[in-house]
Amino acid sequence: MLIICTGKLANTTVGHTDHAMVYAAGFQKLGHEVYVMDSVGSGRCIDENGQRVPFEQWQGGPHFEQIARSYGLWPRCCLIYKEGQATRGMSFGEAVGVARRCDLLLTRSGEIHRVPEVFESARRRAYCDGNPGATQVLAQQNGTFDALDRYEVLFTLGLNIGSETCPIPTDGRQWHPMPRPVFLPTWPIAIDAGCRRFTTVSSWKGRRTFQWHGTDSGEKSDNWLQFLDLPAMTGQEFEIALRIDSARHDADRRVFHDKGWRLANPGTLRQLDDYRDFIGNSRAEFSVAHNRYVQFRTGWFSDRTALYLAAGKPALVQSTGLEAHLPTGKGLLTFATVAEAAAGVEEINRDYLGHCRAARAIAERHFDSDKVLGKILEVSCR
Repeated sequence: MLIICTGKLANTTVGHTDHAMVYAAGFQKLGHEVYVMDSVGSGRCIDENGQRVPFEQWQGGPHFEQIARSYGLWPRCCLIYKEGQATRGMSFGEAVGVARRCDLLLTRSGEIHRVPEVFESARRRAYCDGNPGATQVLAQQNGTFDALDRYEVLFTLGLNIGSETCPIPTDGRQWHPMPRPVFLPTWPIAIDAGCRRFTTVSSWKGRRTFQWHGTDSGEKSDNWLQFLDLPAMTGQEFEIALRIDSARHDADRRVFHDKGWRLANPGTLRQLDDYRDFIGNSRAEFSVAHNRYVQFRTGWFSDRTALYLAAGKPALVQSTGLEAHLPTGKGLLTFATVAEAAAGVEEINRDYLGHCRAARAIAERHFDSDKVLGKILEVSCR
């Protein structure tokens, strides 16, 4: 098959790019002819000072090329600026020619529908929702993403979307729950009992909020603030590569430091090796979830957490209702309260190597790109 993978692929941190590139790398490993494309508007072309720059000067382009090369996907790639005014990688004409032969176009939360010469040419289109809850509510309330109905198949990382346990509306659409794939060849086991810190990569504030049935979706910071006392409670070292505006939230940063947390700069995680080293030097992951995922019980499971598991790192994460779909208790542990989080830290340290082996086993069983992408193709091509 000829498959085009699209999404918001050109970013400044590798974590956001890896979760989209894995689909292309995984399909290529399965023997398919794969191309990668992204639609970029002027609003995305921002420099390190927050100022708009011309597409040709935007650092997102070179960064995208570096990541694509690291996955062995270049030069079958194209960043399309303003519906074809300029490109990086293939020319616009080459991209359109590929699209005319496309059997399946798979979008991970991108805007390729704004390029009709590519979007409309594909025989089949599938959309992978990486923001469960917000996608469905905003689409129903104000048609934020009216292109949803132009896809034949819809997938979501919200494993409970459409079930009785989750109040999020589907507006008559069928969402197929599907975990995030992991390209295991790029994530070798990195078990090391000498690693000291529980870590994660996280945002703080700024994502678009919404209300559903009188309940506000909230911010991720709402949940982080509930667990600030964990270092004192457990004696464990914790580190967050936290995306936080220092100028606007300096007081919040000081609270973390005062409570014994270490904050790292996520801007240093620009290449796949940087991201892999950060996870590989971690003892385990500890992370809360965005408030919307928790209170609406979406069953969301983090792209990032799947990578910790693949590296053989135990994960202790806030419950979103995921327990109905993934094995928990060994390698992957969930919590709802500070006391449960503290108990999870103790349990991981009590049998650390056992939890490491279990973590990798969960990744191989549930997140291996061969298995996940095989299921995506089975559903998409019925």
